[in-house]
Formats: sequence, C-alpha cells, structure tokens
Amino acid sequence: MKNIVLTTLICFFSAMLPASAQKKNRVNQIIENIAKKYKSLNAKAPYVKANGVPIAKVTRFIQPEDKVVPDYSSLHQIALVRHGEPDLTKTGKFSYDEARLFLKNYDSVSIVVPDKPFFKIEKPDEVAIFTSSINRAHATANYLFGDSANMVVSPDFREFETTVGRHNPKIRMPIKLWTTSARIKWLLGIDGNGIETFAEARKRARKAAELLVSATEEKPKVVLVAHGFLNRFIKDELEKMGWRLVRDGGSNYFATTILVKLEPEKKQESQLASGTGQ
Repeated sequence: MKNIVLTTLICFFSAMLPASAQKKNRVNQIIENIAKKYKSLNAKAPYVKANGVPIAKVTRFIQPEDKVVPDYSSLHQIALVRHGEPDLTKTGKFSYDEARLFLKNYDSVSIVVPDKPFFKIEKPDEVAIFTSSINRAHATANYLFGDSANMVVSPDFREFETTVGRHNPKIRMPIKLWTTSARIKWLLGIDGNGIETFAEARKRARKAAELLVSATEEKPKVVLVAHGFLNRFIKDELEKMGWRLVRDGGSNYFATTILVKLEPEKKQESQLASGTGQ
C-alpha cells in the first residue's frame, strides 16, 4: 500500500513539473540507460590479448537493437581511444641522453599489436575516424580499422608535448621518473625548452573537441585515436559543451572513453512528451 501511495505521489509531482523540466528528466533517464547498457556490454565483453596477455575489452557503439533510445537518429556518440603500447623497452635506468632518445623513439615506433581489434564498427559509413599524426596513434587506428579506412590524420590531435629539459648528464633513473618530472615542470611552466605551453595545449584540446563535435553533424558516430593527456582534456571540453560521459575507459593503453549527446528532433520531442519509448 505504501509503495502504491509513493508511486502515485511521484507521478503527481512529476506531472506538476514544467514541460522543460520533464523533458530534461526524461533525457537524463535516457542517458542513464545508455550508461547502464555500456556497463552491461563491458561486463560481458571478452578481452583481446597481446603476446598472450589480456590488454583490452571488446567494445562498440550503442546500436538501435539495444533499444535504449526512443529515436536512435537523435543519438550522437564520440569515442576517445588511447593508442596501444609502443613497441619500446621501458625497463631499467636511463641517462639524460638515453631519456631524450627514448622520447624521440616513443613518437616514431609502432605498437604491440593484439591478436584482433577490440573496437567493432558495424556500419563504417556512419562513423568518422580521426587520429593523431604521431605514429603510435596512427598505427593503432590502422590496427583497429584497417589501412584502407577513410580517416583524418592531423597534428592537432598529437599528445601534449614533453621534453626532459636540462639535467645533470650523470643522473640515471627510470624513464617514468624522467617523463613524470618533465610533465610536472611543463605544467608549472618550467623548463619548456621551446615547446607549446600548457595554456596553448589546452587551447588545442578545445579546438580538437570542436572538430569532433562538428563531425557529428554529418556522421552520428565519431572515433578519435590519440593520446592520454589530450583525450582527457578533450573529454573535459566535450562535457562543457553538454556531452555526457557514458563509458569511462580509464587511462591505460587502448583506454576507450565514450560520450553522447541527444539532439531531439520532432519525433524525439513527441516521444519524450508522451513518455513512450524504452
């Protein structure tokens, strides 16, 4: 009896909300349903392996048959994919010169290729593909979608730049310490050594986000294969533009983060107003 009364009260007060608030609530519910679907897909998805080691779960975009969006044509999706692991030795301690050489090679080597692609695209004509011009990202895009796939390769999608700066050449330490200390100093505006500033990099991330959003006006699904730092800031910029995070892929190699946005058309607005759809 209490449940019936509570449900009745919820329905009553929901009906009293302005139409705009009701619409917002229903859109939020659809976004939540999409996020739940991605969570379910991820829980059931198998891993792909590289050299016998699991490295990424199979994933895909939401499709009409998932039945989580009343009007699928109004759904826009952007996937931000981090590149795979560069095929480069990272163990041991590095001198200053060795660390500089490592960073140079890091931008030129290919990746450790898994046994099969983990990102599935069912209708390529619906998807716009973008990738960084840096080889580890470009190689990842080729691995995922094939050398013949139509993709935009641009330095606008390159990683935030790194330089080890000026150090005592006698110091030897793990490459992670070299790159972490270099990144911290760069964020603080120290020892930039002629590369773009943090402010300039954030501006580039904003431009990249705008390019991806613009691409969704022609194709409802967009994939960017790029880099950890850049993807993180693009995600932040997309959220500022009203895009909603539905799959947080983390920060590991092949991490895939997906954001969505609903662009209600007349059919969608009609369904939201009537409360129909699944």
